[in-house]
Amino acid sequence: MENYPIETDKENKIKIKPDLMIKEKLYPFIYENSIYLFFKDENEIINCYEMLDKEVKDNMLKNPDRIIEILEEIHNLKQ
Repeated sequence: MENYPIETDKENKIKIKPDLMIKEKLYPFIYENSIYLFFKDENEIINCYEMLDKEVKDNMLKNPDRIIEILEEIHNLKQ
């Protein structure tokens, strides 16, 4: 995806394009069988979190198009 702000380069390293990121929007990224969640906060600082919960991670890996939806479901369950 050429307009997606997170990608891997030719050396298989994660490359971030902060100028393409919208503040406070989550950008999921699958890399080496891990799920990373990137976002740019209101101060334009790039944040990254790795999904460590095995059950949730496995569900996301099986359903990569639903990562945001899965996160929303978890959030709604905790409310």
